[in-house]
Amino acid sequence: MSTRYVRWCLGAAVALVAVGGQIEETETHTPIASRWNYNEHLFPIFRDNCGSCHRDGGIAPMSLVSYRSAYPWAQSIREEVLGLRMPPWKAEDGFGDFRNGHALPAHEMDMILEWSSGGYPQGPRSQSPAAPGEPEEWPLGPPALELRMAEPFTLDWSTNEVVRYFVLPTGTTEERFVTGADVMPGAAAIVRDVAIYIDATGTARALDAEDDGPGFGEAEGRDFPATAPLALWSPGRPSVRQEDAARTLPAGADIVARVHYKKTWITEGEEFADQSRIGLYAGDESDRAVESMLLSSPERTGELTLTFSQEVETDVSALAVLPEVAIEAKDVQVVAVTPTGTRVPMLFLREPDTAWPTRYWFDTPIDLPAGSTIEVNAILHPGADFTPGRSLFGADPSAPIRLVVDYAAAGALAD
Repeated sequence: MSTRYVRWCLGAAVALVAVGGQIEETETHTPIASRWNYNEHLFPIFRDNCGSCHRDGGIAPMSLVSYRSAYPWAQSIREEVLGLRMPPWKAEDGFGDFRNGHALPAHEMDMILEWSSGGYPQGPRSQSPAAPGEPEEWPLGPPALELRMAEPFTLDWSTNEVVRYFVLPTGTTEERFVTGADVMPGAAAIVRDVAIYIDATGTARALDAEDDGPGFGEAEGRDFPATAPLALWSPGRPSVRQEDAARTLPAGADIVARVHYKKTWITEGEEFADQSRIGLYAGDESDRAVESMLLSSPERTGELTLTFSQEVETDVSALAVLPEVAIEAKDVQVVAVTPTGTRVPMLFLREPDTAWPTRYWFDTPIDLPAGSTIEVNAILHPGADFTPGRSLFGADPSAPIRLVVDYAAAGALAD
């Protein structure tokens, strides 16, 4: 059981005991000292930053988009925000700029902290907002190609967590170019994250044929994946579409969705059927090809640091970094060093983990001339635990830290 889960549960228990088990909107035992109230000020923050997960039917175990549901969690919300654990975004602000950044602005953090310690007032009843429902439209707009899982996958009442791969044939008869992908989950309460791959080898299709149920599992997927995913999706994280850089989708290739299903303590014991959809966004042959560079750390030797690097052989524009940190680390720093010695910050992670796999897309691509070096330096916790596991991009699982740098041919790319 995770410590984050325990903190949320204890916070809820304390809040409920404090009000005698009743969620009253007009009475609290804390004097009102907050300038901010839920209806006018906190709801927009929770809706925009938390509502994709923390809503009725969402992946999180509680809703924060109505006063009645958010109020008992006020102290837990305060702890999570103070600890920089929610929203889940590990990149250090100011060490690289990212298109899909999800850290709370300082003024919104201040509003949450003052509200949660200042009596958590509801605000004018006449301004009670309506909680958002499930999105009905694709956030990036209508995709060029929409694919659906061939049949529903059932997560039965006794299974709380599983990873499953699903093959979605594209049926394309000619080569196409993909600038991005998005997901519309069929069962939002259990779809924790999705990795999307292009497979032109038939490997995933063969593994699927060997499995009796829909898709195939991690154990059967020993030969898949072998490359970086086209896209990663999780609720609350904006998907990214490139403007003039694309991955090639060969004629007849399959899309493979690696879906991580996970229940919360609210949904344990329930049965769900998921039939998610994948949307692909098209570019053209003039787009520069997106490729991926793999960096893997050496095995741990007992030291409290892990340092490794890789040279860039040609002029490139770095688009994104996708890290996997399978060892307990205090921080991980990624820096590009040009041949002239200029150090360019790329990514700084504090207390990274594998709970929320994230591809960090640079707000502006980083141009790196040939001969540049990408350096990775990690500071580990004493006695750090290392848990080898399946890599999202086929890296050697014995490496405690590995990352992929996505890049295209050198030159400024459109935003």
